[in-house]
Amino acid sequence: MTASTTDTASTADTATAARDEFWRDRREALRVLIVGGIPAGALLVGVGSRLAMLVLRVTSPDRVRGVTSDDGFTIGRVTVDGTYNLLAIGAVVGIIGAFAYRMVAPWLIGPTWFRRFTTGAAAAAVAGSMLIHSDGIDFTLLKPTWLAIGLFIALPGLFGALIGVAIDSAGRDESWTTQGRRQWVLPLTAVACFPVTLLALLLGLTALIRDIHSLT
Repeated sequence: MTASTTDTASTADTATAARDEFWRDRREALRVLIVGGIPAGALLVGVGSRLAMLVLRVTSPDRVRGVTSDDGFTIGRVTVDGTYNLLAIGAVVGIIGAFAYRMVAPWLIGPTWFRRFTTGAAAAAVAGSMLIHSDGIDFTLLKPTWLAIGLFIALPGLFGALIGVAIDSAGRDESWTTQGRRQWVLPLTAVACFPVTLLALLLGLTALIRDIHSLT
């Protein structure tokens, strides 16, 4: 075997090893996004929204019951389908929020508490501006108005502050989510519970594959 052949083989092995390592890192990143993002979104956004709607139903006049909210849910009516839909929406938001957090995390500054405050305030400002509008049913019929506005700002703010906790916790080497079969059972279970999250995950996988091809 000539020196040039040896060098070529060595270069090919190095490139293959780099691609394998790159894929392992991206696969681990995807696992963290699923394990941290879906439960956080389902609980903070899904369950949180249900509780917020319950509070507003109690504090609002009886005439709002049976009215369809801005999000398409019937005020005062709690159903299994409606609750699951809220959880599913929360799970999708969890994936999107997890991706967003991973993107901005390298540029966050200051101690941990300030980083959480930053992401929480940003989420409250962005989501709040999207959810709150003066002509919406949620902010004209539900009373008191200040409580409705406060809840719809507080929910995304809380999610923004805690999504980093969930992602950072799931990404630690000593995390319980990485032990044994949990490493693959938990992501599969989370996606199986909320199949709608597959669209967001496929978009993420497309981005990962594009990055991998750029290495070839």
